[in-house]
Formats: sequence, structure tokens, C-alpha cells
Amino acid sequence: MIAITTAFASTWTTVTSKETGSYSSAFKFLAFANAFTCGFTLLFLSFVFFFGRHGLNPTNHLLFLHDTFLMSLMLSGVAAGTAFGYLGRRGNSHAGWSQTCDPSNK
Repeated sequence: MIAITTAFASTWTTVTSKETGSYSSAFKFLAFANAFTCGFTLLFLSFVFFFGRHGLNPTNHLLFLHDTFLMSLMLSGVAAGTAFGYLGRRGNSHAGWSQTCDPSNK
């Protein structure tokens, strides 16, 4: 339930923010990864609940594959968002991109 709640909160915050970087493909991918994780975790939780009530036991292998897939999806989404944030904070002198976040060093 915590994973569903935090994934939904992150998706909602990313989609409804008025930040200038929210148009980037990295943040769109982050929002998609969060929404996908929230939806599939809710779906799989209901799957486990349904089969648990009827005496059927879903295999642990399926649960392991589900968690591994969603973890790798979330890590790639977080990495994409972090890379975009790092470029905004530090810039990239090789590509000619200057800092956009807090250019004055405090």
C-alpha cells in the first residue's frame, strides 16, 4: 500500500507541477513510470488478494518477476529525472548548455 501511495503521489506531483522542465521527455518518462508502477502494483495486489481468498496460492516466482520488473522501471525513471535535474543544476560545458538553476554560487 505504501508503494501504491507514493507512486501515485509522485505521479500527481509531476503531472500537475507548473515547473518549466515538466515538458521534457525525462520527466514525462518519470511520470509514466510512476503511473505504470502504481497501476500494476494495485492490479497485482488485487490479484494476490483474490487468489488468496479462494485458496489458490500465486507462485513466488511471479511475484519476484513482477517486483523486479517494476523496480527496474522505477529506477530508470528516477535516473532519467535525476539526469535532467543535474543538467539544470550544473550545466554541460561540452554541449554548450549553461546552468539554469541558481547560477549564483552561494
